[in-house]
Amino acid sequence: MMHALSVAFLFLAIFFCAAISAEPTTIALPAKGPYFPCDDRIIEDRWQVERFVVPLTRDPHNPLIVKDHPWEGTGPHAGGSVIYDPDDGLFKMWYSVWNEYAYYNRLRFSYNVCYAESKDGINWQKPETGCFTYKGDSRNNCIRLGRNKTQNIDVELNPHPASPREKFIAIHNDSGGVFVSTSADGKCFDCGFEQPAVKYHSDTHNNFVYDEVRDRWLMYVRPKAYAGARLKGVGRRRSAVKESHDLKQWTPEVTVLVPGEDDPDYFYGNTVFRCGDLFFGMLQHYETVHHRLYCELIWSADGYYWQRLPTRAQKFALPDAAEGSWDWGMTFFFDKPVLKGKEMLFYYGGSNTAHNESGTYAIGLVKTPLNRLIGVRSKSGEQSRILTRPIRIDGDLWINAKACGEIRVQLTTIEDEPIDGWQAEDCAPFSGDDLEYRVRWGDRGLDAMRGQTVRIRFCLEDAELYAFDIH
Repeated sequence: MMHALSVAFLFLAIFFCAAISAEPTTIALPAKGPYFPCDDRIIEDRWQVERFVVPLTRDPHNPLIVKDHPWEGTGPHAGGSVIYDPDDGLFKMWYSVWNEYAYYNRLRFSYNVCYAESKDGINWQKPETGCFTYKGDSRNNCIRLGRNKTQNIDVELNPHPASPREKFIAIHNDSGGVFVSTSADGKCFDCGFEQPAVKYHSDTHNNFVYDEVRDRWLMYVRPKAYAGARLKGVGRRRSAVKESHDLKQWTPEVTVLVPGEDDPDYFYGNTVFRCGDLFFGMLQHYETVHHRLYCELIWSADGYYWQRLPTRAQKFALPDAAEGSWDWGMTFFFDKPVLKGKEMLFYYGGSNTAHNESGTYAIGLVKTPLNRLIGVRSKSGEQSRILTRPIRIDGDLWINAKACGEIRVQLTTIEDEPIDGWQAEDCAPFSGDDLEYRVRWGDRGLDAMRGQTVRIRFCLEDAELYAFDIH
């Protein structure tokens, strides 16, 4: 198998050669929508607009999950996953717990993983699993995992299970590295692979994501190689990626996220999920002055090369909590959002103290409307424009947008020349707030333009565009 770094460089070489030599008509949309106006594979140019992270909204019921039992240590950590299981209609959560006394006294099982489930994603139960014995009693909600029950887990519904025993697939830290395990019920996991996917202890929320377009898995871990590895406390926290097509053979880890000159000291980890044809990540910043931890929303086309917004004040996914509240000190997101109706649910763990202090942990929920992650908005008083690269029309144009003013859309040729009947003044203006609005020119959709390759210019006045699609 080709080294991951070689694959990445080969991808770049092919991409740039294609960009130089290809005719404009060969440029096509990525394989899967919705498409986001922050994605430069799709966007040719922007004029008088600014990109921004859509603020996530805290659920009023927070915190949803708190410590109820002695085996939950300092309280529920994020360090896990939340999925919706269509087979039984339940939300299912795997979360980490930490026993402070056991950790500092080097006892076994200082970390553990617990299981909870919910019918609505708000009210959670902690059923007894009968899988793990705590102080001689198996009446608890701990799961059975690996050999030494080390910290953190990431769980996915297996897209290609060979049998019912492989319905759930997970990665987790264990003695000897990071292993892959499978389960029929999400409570008792069997480690089916003798060799670890990562051959060292990756002390972070290791998480993996399936890329259905390229039929591969990407795993995000903490790298072992650092510029300052020989110096105590230097260069310890970065984010790296590994790749596999079969979950058995993995490429060597390649560091993909390193703090810049204006960043805090460490990138503690990066939890990654897919939306449309992009990878999004919740990049964890850890600064060692006040020892607080917070998350930034970033994105990538291939899972290797990550994009970040340039303005620090707009980058963070979750606004600061009030000092002393349950999630003021640190916030850690679970690996991916759960879709519920027209909302994206992001579960996260929080603590009431900083990283260097003892505190309590709990789990809460923040939300955003469907596919509203990174938006583009017009500047005040300006005629703001977004121009796409050439796109082949194979359906109607739908936008996810909000406008106190209006949005109009113009179609142009590949050379950006106007097309009669499809100019901005011909477009029925959009105003209001809609997750999926069909753009029309008069009473027409895009039927008459099917099969043609055009550019799309979005004209924004006091408006925000979050995503668009053609179908």
